[in-house]
Amino acid sequence: MLNVFDHVGIYVKDLENSVQFYKDLFGFKEHSRLKDGGITIVFLDMGGGLLQLKQRDDPGNPSSGKWSHFAVYSDEYDALKARLEKMGVNYWEMSLGPGQRLTNFSDPDGHDIEVCEKAFK
Repeated sequence: MLNVFDHVGIYVKDLENSVQFYKDLFGFKEHSRLKDGGITIVFLDMGGGLLQLKQRDDPGNPSSGKWSHFAVYSDEYDALKARLEKMGVNYWEMSLGPGQRLTNFSDPDGHDIEVCEKAFK
């Protein structure tokens, strides 16, 4: 049996703003878009799985939600932190030891994101 990561899905309030945020920060590329049952969905390719951003078509029912967090390993850890600073995103950093820094912040909808200097695999 093969079990691999496929995607993380999160609700957002402003779909295009969130798509641009993830493109600007991580360089994720748009994989596909679809509409289903009153929800517009954009999939972004994270390089090892997909990030699914979902927005309800009814502005009176934005269906905000919060995923615990998702983590991204970056081989350009310091450059990514610099992009966060340039974008004005507040973050906090911790270290698990030499070469094992973690940066934590939230996207525009309050979803927690962790960027790892070293992969946990």
